[in-house]
This record gives sequence, C-alpha cells and structure tokens, in this order.
Amino acid sequence: MKFLAFFGHLNIDVTLSVPSLPSPGQATGVKALREKFAGTAGNFAYVANALGLKFDLYSAVGEISHEKYIANLKKVGINTEHVDIMKEENGPICYLPSDGREQIAYMFQGPMNNWEASKHFEYGNYTFLNIGTGPVKEYMKILDREKKAKVVFDPGQEIWYTYNKESAEYMVNHSNMIIMNRKEFYHLLELLNTDSAAVYKTVNNIIITEGEKGATLIENGESTLMPGIKPDRIADTIGAGDSFRAGLFTALSNGYTLKDSVSIGNITASKAIENNINEFNLNFQDILKLFKTIKS
Repeated sequence: MKFLAFFGHLNIDVTLSVPSLPSPGQATGVKALREKFAGTAGNFAYVANALGLKFDLYSAVGEISHEKYIANLKKVGINTEHVDIMKEENGPICYLPSDGREQIAYMFQGPMNNWEASKHFEYGNYTFLNIGTGPVKEYMKILDREKKAKVVFDPGQEIWYTYNKESAEYMVNHSNMIIMNRKEFYHLLELLNTDSAAVYKTVNNIIITEGEKGATLIENGESTLMPGIKPDRIADTIGAGDSFRAGLFTALSNGYTLKDSVSIGNITASKAIENNINEFNLNFQDILKLFKTIKS
C-alpha cells in the first residue's frame, strides 16, 4: 500500500507588478512580469520531494500552458503519472496584479473545471488521501468509494467559493483529519451553521495553521498550540502552508506522532519561505536536526 495521494492544483502564477491597481475603466502599465510554477499541489510536491516523501500527485493541466511545468517536475524526480494532461488546453493559471501593497487574483481553472478525478484514482491503495483544491463533486465521488484511506479535508481558499453547506458537511463527515487556516475554519463553521465543538466531535484530528504563530492541533477535542519558529529571512511566504503539509506528511510517514509531525511541519514551513518554494533543497535529516534542537 502507498502512503499518500495528494490532490490539488498545479498553477502557473503570473505576477504583474504595476504602479497602482487601476479602477474600472482605467489602464496601467506593467513594470515587471514573473511566472512561477506553483499551486497547492505544486508547492507541496517540490518540498515533499526534497524531504524524500513518497507520494502520488493528482491534478489536471493543459498541455499548451504546462509543458515546461511538467518537464520541471519530472526533472527533479516528481512522479507525474497521475497528472492528467489535457491536449490543446491551457491552465490552470492565476494572474496576480500587485502594486506592492494590495493584490488581486484572477484564477483561470482551465482543465480543472472538467477534470474527472474519480475515474483514475487508485482506490484502496493509500494510507492517507489528502483532498485539496479541485472539483468538489468529483472528490465526493471518490469518498463514496474509498473505504481504506484516512481522509484529510484540506480545501484551502476554495472553501470560500466552491463549497456549500451540503458539500462541506459531506466532507467533514467523511474525514479523519481537517487542515485549514483560522479564517478558513471559521468560514467552515459558518457554512455548517454550527460551532467548533460539534466539528471536534465529528473529526478527531484538526490542524489549524496560524501563520508565524505556528499551528493549533486539536486531538479528540483537546487543543494545543504548536509554536512556529522564526525564519532567518523571508523571500516569499506564498506556499508556506503547502510546505507545512509536506513536513507534516513526511514526519507521519516516518512514524512520528501527530503532535511531533505538526512541529516538524512548522519547521519545514519556516525554512521553505527563506527561498522560492520550488528551490527548496533541505532533506528530512536537515529538518530533524532543527526539530531535535528545539525539542531539547
């Protein structure tokens, strides 16, 4: 049996640096343009691969836009067997105009909109199944059939606009673990029209990421803040949460407790943001040295 199936986006992020964000009817020039291989699944994959985690990546991309992205994943040794490459399509691409103070996001889903994720999943062959961003109805079909894997509900920002009460309730009732940031978790409670205590009773393990503060772990209703560590420098915070998940799952795959795995996830995130995520080059032993120093 394999350890992890990880579902999510392989975005190309296109950052547009502008003098100011124009109002409707206005136009502005672009000072600089930068493309980056990103997305929840992409960020996770680069860091998890460096740490030595064995996982299967599930996503869908357009052949036209993502040729270089897929080639880069293969170059660094990431298995793309379960990435569906749609011919003559573009996307997913996220356009991010920013004036350095504020940012707007325009997300083109491309093939993710029509991705039949449930058709090619290896049912019954994983210890963990991480349901990240992507087609909610397809993910529900997967959970209808999957009976062996421990399910991690990890919708990210898509909890705000792709889930309703029915789908959120379904996911919670079929999950063994939830991973969200604080705002996302509060929005989940609003969707469910319930309180945190009710969710704690339904899902035994909940991880709420708290940014630089670390992460709160709720095990069987008991809450513990696992503090983060301060990075030596900050190059780019985008993907910090995905890096946290990479450290978490790598630790779990090596037999660490959930509490220690959360701490290792915090350390991984703090080191990952010191450089670009897809340039992360620390291995698991590097992270463990920091973990053992902090724990002692």
